[in-house]
Amino acid sequence: MARLSSHPFDLLAERFAQIFADRISAALPAPNARGGARNRATSKLRGRKLDMRCHYPGCKNRSKGPRFKFLCDEHRKLPKKEQAAALAKWAEKNGKA
Repeated sequence: MARLSSHPFDLLAERFAQIFADRISAALPAPNARGGARNRATSKLRGRKLDMRCHYPGCKNRSKGPRFKFLCDEHRKLPKKEQAAALAKWAEKNGKA
């Protein structure tokens, strides 16, 4: 830890730094309970459950999620045209665009 100096200039600089820090901290938004400042509203979709079933017609396996077009391991290996046809059929059946 640095030794405190009794020189008037050092005391003046220290006082200026303290006032500056106080003003800056007063101007910043207060952090929330988790420790970070948040400016955005919470999403309506947060916390909803995704339908994780495979989107291939008649398949009851669990899909690999949105990254893999909601297809299971078995149906991800199909050719792209068959995957697209199956996904289009699923979207038509479930009213998705």
